[in-house]
Amino acid sequence: MNSIVSAGLRRLSALVFISGALAQPVLHAADAPVVSKPAVNAPVTLTDNGDSWTLDNGIVKIVVAKDSGRLASLVYKSNETLNPRSEGWEHYPALAATVGGLTDRVTIDPAKNGGSRAEVSVKGVTGDQVELTPTAPGGGTYSDIETRYTLGRGESGFYTYEIFNHPASYSAGSSGQESRFINQLTNNFDWLSVDADRNMPMVSNADLRVGVVVHAKEQRILSTGIYQNSVEHKYSYCARMYELPAYGWSSINDHVGIWFINPSNEYIGGGPTRLDLVCHMGATMLDYWTSGHYAGGTQSYINAGENWNKVVGPIFVYCNSLQSAQATTQAELDTLAATAGNPTVPTSWTNNANALFNDALAQAKVTKAQWPYTWVQGVDYPQKSGRATVTGKLVLNDPQAASTKLPNLNIGLAHPDYVGDGSAYAQRSGNGNMVTWNHDAKYYQFWAKGSEDGQFSIENVRPGTYTLHAFADGVLGEFAHANVTVVAGKNLDLGKIEWKPVRYGKQVWDIGYPDRTGGKFFKGDGANYWLWGWDFRYALLFPNDLTYTIGKSDYHKDWFFEEVPHALADPSLWLNPKAKDPANQRFGWVKAESIDEYPQTDQTGPWRNYGRGRATTWTIKFNMDKASQGYAALRVALAGADGSGFLAVAVNGKDVGAIGDNSSAANARIVATNALRYNTDMGQWQERTLTFDATLLKPGENTLTLTVPAGELTTGVVYDYLRLELNEYYKPDGTRITPPKS
Repeated sequence: MNSIVSAGLRRLSALVFISGALAQPVLHAADAPVVSKPAVNAPVTLTDNGDSWTLDNGIVKIVVAKDSGRLASLVYKSNETLNPRSEGWEHYPALAATVGGLTDRVTIDPAKNGGSRAEVSVKGVTGDQVELTPTAPGGGTYSDIETRYTLGRGESGFYTYEIFNHPASYSAGSSGQESRFINQLTNNFDWLSVDADRNMPMVSNADLRVGVVVHAKEQRILSTGIYQNSVEHKYSYCARMYELPAYGWSSINDHVGIWFINPSNEYIGGGPTRLDLVCHMGATMLDYWTSGHYAGGTQSYINAGENWNKVVGPIFVYCNSLQSAQATTQAELDTLAATAGNPTVPTSWTNNANALFNDALAQAKVTKAQWPYTWVQGVDYPQKSGRATVTGKLVLNDPQAASTKLPNLNIGLAHPDYVGDGSAYAQRSGNGNMVTWNHDAKYYQFWAKGSEDGQFSIENVRPGTYTLHAFADGVLGEFAHANVTVVAGKNLDLGKIEWKPVRYGKQVWDIGYPDRTGGKFFKGDGANYWLWGWDFRYALLFPNDLTYTIGKSDYHKDWFFEEVPHALADPSLWLNPKAKDPANQRFGWVKAESIDEYPQTDQTGPWRNYGRGRATTWTIKFNMDKASQGYAALRVALAGADGSGFLAVAVNGKDVGAIGDNSSAANARIVATNALRYNTDMGQWQERTLTFDATLLKPGENTLTLTVPAGELTTGVVYDYLRLELNEYYKPDGTRITPPKS
């Protein structure tokens, strides 16, 4: 066996392509892996160790440090699963205690409930008008912090949650730019499972140590391992957290898994479109409730004199294992060795990992159904009787729509827009000082999936006054309905609500359909978008750039999901000469580099030699029946953007402005989202409209061009949808056109 491969069999840098949705392959019953079900139903014990607590139910055992509230140990199947450097919560109660006080206590004593549950708490108090030191763990904050861990009888995992409390007597502050719960596991956890497409063996630390940094420290060209000649990128494993029932890691050899499950999304900032980092190399798993990644989310700014608190969680950390695993054959290992670079991963590995992943997904349904938890007491966490269900029916009123159905209807209740702190961090959202639902982490949000006919039911809503928001596939824009008041214990039926989307005029043509991602376009699908380097391979796929003919072209294959500068460098500088299909193969197409020439202290590496491109112009051809008057509106929905933040537009060779040139409120500057730099088909969604004189359109064939300026290859835009509308009754300045006399 190839020595490079054999050295990395346990912790690999590879991808497994799983067809369809996470279903296990069909196997003979005797061969199929079987998940172990906990047979232990012992009473929970709680041991006070002086400086820590140990909670044990015979299935899992955790140790919580009293001086910080940090999770110091997680033992499953008699083995420690946490790396000694594992961080736990981003903001420790010990942080608050640096200037106030620290208290630890037992909040649920198993000795008093027959061993059904134990819970411990560590709380840090800031003290009035005191700013915490920014050098403390997790950065500065201005609120009291309480961390709790709880373990129940017969549960194969534990819950943790954190309570932030800002009394009115405290000075202004925030919960920090990033706040999360994080587990860093031991290195025997080597299979990552995020979703159907990112379900794979992971890169080994040994391969990372000899990889050349390219463009940023999070990206390394691998020269060893079965994924040699590929780039490992930390941010390839981001996802919409609302769409992840469970995610985490398992072990190829040990057949155990550790998973994060969010039983509710009410505490996660940014709503259902918030994209964040959930896993990355080093067996790291993260649960962000707020961050600034991809220009989504925001810090939770609290005014001086404001009484504010928020309960984040409880989050369930689930542990599982296989009772019996499918054996790996020598033939599978030989095939793995023979396909190094673009490997064929053993089917047995895939089946074993899927068995654990599917079990975690099933557990997520059980965990979510139990929300809210009756054992959460003493904090601002309403029980079922103190919440309500909000129902109704959204009715689409758009005569130009092909259908009145609302596929993939997302509908939710969020706090009304409010004025934030005005910091540069908060203003990255593009809303100035105003905080909107998709950038809010201060308040709770309640979202649900509605049916195609517009029916919706939003459960477990806390009392309060909200704005109802909605968006759906195929409908450009967003619905909002203010002043929805929810009363504790009283369900609310909003009845039928009309949604009339914005139209500037008659639709002339469109490309794709709005769904807030680039997934419907070429290479924007889940099997491809997250792979590093499409900005390079664009030049291979479209050497003469892109021309799209309305009525003839197919957006699935003729419209690339991102428009980026066209690579200038000779492909021989970055292509692996042994790659069979460098424009399309998933891995192994990148030229490996020497770490002697590019030591890892060089944070740019070979990028400076081939990371720039010329301006790229895409052409849209379309026919008009007759001469036009009035104005035309080019409406562009972007799933992401980076760099200069605009698209130059020309109609029949005449410049008409640029998408994102800040010429109007509807055409404000495009917000940079890191979508291209960080390999996604989505980021902060944004819509822009550029109007121009319709007399530029002519009978017969017309052309509209979109140009991304020259620059780094990771600049440009990720498309969601494009539409041209025509209003023949008004001039561009708003003057009404008097129709000719008949």
